[in-house]
Amino acid sequence: MPPPLALLAGLMPLGATGVDQFRTAHPTYDGRGVIIGILDSGVDPGVAGLITTTTGAPKLLDLRDFSGEGRIVLTPVTPTGDGVVTVAGKQLVGAGRIARLATGARWYAGVFRELPLGKLPAADVNGDGDNTDEFPVVVVKAMDGWVAFLDTNLNGSLEDETPLHDYRQGRETIALGRRPLTIAANFTDSAGAPILDLVFDTSGHGTHVAGIAAGHNLYNVQGFDGVAPGAQLLALKIANNARGGISVNGSMVRAMEYAARFAAQRNLPLVLNMSFGVGNEQEGRALIDSLINGFLAAHPDVVFAISAGNDGPGLSTMGFPGSADLALSVGALYPGVFSRPPQPGVPPAPDALAWFSSRGGDSDKPDLLAPGVAFSSVPRWNTGDEIKGGTSMAAPHATGLAACLVSAMTQEGRRPGAAEVMQALRVSATPIAGTTVLDAGAGVPKLEAAYRWLAAGHQGAVYVVRTPNGSSAAFRRDGLAGPGDTVQSFHVAPAMGFRAAQLDLRSDAAWLSVPAQIRAGAPATDIAVAYRGASFAAPGVYVGTVTARNPSDTLSGPLFELVNAIVVPYDLPTRPLSDPRHAVAAGRVQRYFLRVPAVGSTLHATVSLADSTQHAFAKLYEPDGRPFRDAPDDISVGGADGGTTDVVVRAEDLVAGVYELDVVAPPLAAVTADVRAAIAAVTLARTGHGLEAGDAGSETVAGRVTSQLIGAEAAFAVEGRGLPAESLTVRVPAWAARAEVDVEMPREQWNRFTDFGVTVFDSSGQQVNEGPMNYAVARQRFAVPEELAGQALTVELFPASAQVGPVPAWRATVRVRFLLKTPRPAQAGKDVTVVAGGRSTLEIAATPPLQAPAGFQPLVEVRVTPPGGDAAILRATLEHP
Repeated sequence: MPPPLALLAGLMPLGATGVDQFRTAHPTYDGRGVIIGILDSGVDPGVAGLITTTTGAPKLLDLRDFSGEGRIVLTPVTPTGDGVVTVAGKQLVGAGRIARLATGARWYAGVFRELPLGKLPAADVNGDGDNTDEFPVVVVKAMDGWVAFLDTNLNGSLEDETPLHDYRQGRETIALGRRPLTIAANFTDSAGAPILDLVFDTSGHGTHVAGIAAGHNLYNVQGFDGVAPGAQLLALKIANNARGGISVNGSMVRAMEYAARFAAQRNLPLVLNMSFGVGNEQEGRALIDSLINGFLAAHPDVVFAISAGNDGPGLSTMGFPGSADLALSVGALYPGVFSRPPQPGVPPAPDALAWFSSRGGDSDKPDLLAPGVAFSSVPRWNTGDEIKGGTSMAAPHATGLAACLVSAMTQEGRRPGAAEVMQALRVSATPIAGTTVLDAGAGVPKLEAAYRWLAAGHQGAVYVVRTPNGSSAAFRRDGLAGPGDTVQSFHVAPAMGFRAAQLDLRSDAAWLSVPAQIRAGAPATDIAVAYRGASFAAPGVYVGTVTARNPSDTLSGPLFELVNAIVVPYDLPTRPLSDPRHAVAAGRVQRYFLRVPAVGSTLHATVSLADSTQHAFAKLYEPDGRPFRDAPDDISVGGADGGTTDVVVRAEDLVAGVYELDVVAPPLAAVTADVRAAIAAVTLARTGHGLEAGDAGSETVAGRVTSQLIGAEAAFAVEGRGLPAESLTVRVPAWAARAEVDVEMPREQWNRFTDFGVTVFDSSGQQVNEGPMNYAVARQRFAVPEELAGQALTVELFPASAQVGPVPAWRATVRVRFLLKTPRPAQAGKDVTVVAGGRSTLEIAATPPLQAPAGFQPLVEVRVTPPGGDAAILRATLEHP
């Protein structure tokens, strides 16, 4: 869509939070005088809309790289007397021009290679259609500092090249070839030698985020602005884009600290945005959360907006560091304009809670919602992808709101603290009908109301809430432990802003009771709430919140909330779930919690739409809250995708506990769904050289055993030795059609990282696939092209520690599978009987011959199917004695 039409259509959705009305009433309260730090994939400084602010000041104050992705390895070189310098074996003329600028006798040279930057088109930095170009680089010391010369046109001459200084000196940039990408330089000095990092955005993510937060006259369209067009930007690249846009070792912390120093040196207020994060395994225990909390406690004027994550609509899917207590965690609103374009005479489509927005559960987050889809700025190579969606787009909207409020207060003569700004946004928010605090937090903020709250002089507060298990909310995923489990305790401590001496407490649920008023303790307060156990009879989710207020200023809003959620699951061993013709309203989620207590079970879930014109999404979550590893994305149901979807959790993947199955209606249309869930009558498990079937029920089960050869698998134990990355190599068999790579690590270890890349390369160094881990268990799949047959593949594991310094020791189990295009029968059929409470050994016939790589074992899929029942399924490698 042309940018002028995007502006007319409202595809930068400012109306949801009242930005357009606020700007009309207060035209100078547009972020001017405020620095916004964008911790992301980089920002392209050549994009129209990121050049100046509304006052004509430079939009980008600095670009800094903390990722190392553009690091150029430099070595000393000596030019010849006839103006020739040799770089990586290639002779370049024009060195005489460089010599006239150089003040030092020592020169340095290196090569800027496209191949490590990943796949096309992002890695094609000169736009010539490939990612194999190598650009010689020469660095010398000039009168005004280090300067780089790149042979940008690969003509073997530096005579026609522009010198490139550190961006901070004069905002110099270059672009190569057809100019798909703008490149800047960062120089640091190490014992008199230069360190060069080239800075660029080969993701497009950070450039898009920057446009939402503070773009001005995007695409040179007058009035096409982001939320805070008067603000200036720090572009802080924390991500290695080639490996899936992952943060690197300590990059988040180093970028935060740099931004704080930069703003303090200029006495300017700072708002930070980070549209990054991964899934929580143990809420409240992520190291990066505690590091961010410590940073914000030390810088109480800094508002830090962080995206909630895109693993919704399942409960307890809030990512870290969005779960950091002192940060502003932002979920996504789905703007109605993206559900239905504006039409004459037709009311605009309503905004809705975005189905993908991560939800609270063990975490008392998100704090609020902001529009999570927008048409914004992108680098030239990313043209056509101007519309992006996710909580990554919601966070910069909230960041812009905060910048506008700080700008307003600063112009009125006072510098508000982060506690006040965040409180103003929460208090101004409008709840979303049909949602709970776990879904939407306070709701959607309104900028004018937030400004008036601040102007009235209210005091803000941030409290840290903890339950005995370390989480910030009480989430009982499997109901109450028993009849006596009726009291939940919370530990509450003030962290920033106002500290109340008295607390007024109020519950919003009849089953949740609390004293009406208590005296706050010093330094913390323990509060016990009581549950009425008889209220939780029917399966479902029960959410109740206790709100604490300051009795001397009730208009200041909640000081903190004690969030309680009790899940009553369907007990599948007792009775399968059958919910025919369930109506799900437009934009709503129907959740089913399914108790599967036995290890080795097989879970079958089916969602059907009787009306072929309807369309919905289904999604399954494991008991720890992570999306089901074998189907982590939304599963489309209806329309061209067919009216029925079946999700099967095989025995080797099953985690005993309570699963969550969600059915999601689209924003503008209700659906009627038939939902079924059941577990197979027998369990399956490896034992010695074979398999064993178990029966945890009360009746004997008979079934037919079949098996088929599906491929080969090998397992590797990998230990991190403090290196940037570890890798393993496997060879592709000629028969492989598909491949899977599973990586699993201890949950406690996951808490120490901010990202963990898993990238597969072929023997030439080209990427075959990349799929960063989002939880401590991850699976990536990819097709195996015929040309890879016989080649060696390298699986690279790329950890990103939260803390600055060497990567601490780590360990992971990696399983690599190569799968046949068509499975080969291994056993036609054999009957088995398993008595109630008993076990039976399954003898599996030898598999058909399969030439597998060294270290790989045949992989078989075994099924036990009772008459008229659901099959128990297990995939396993079998070693025959």
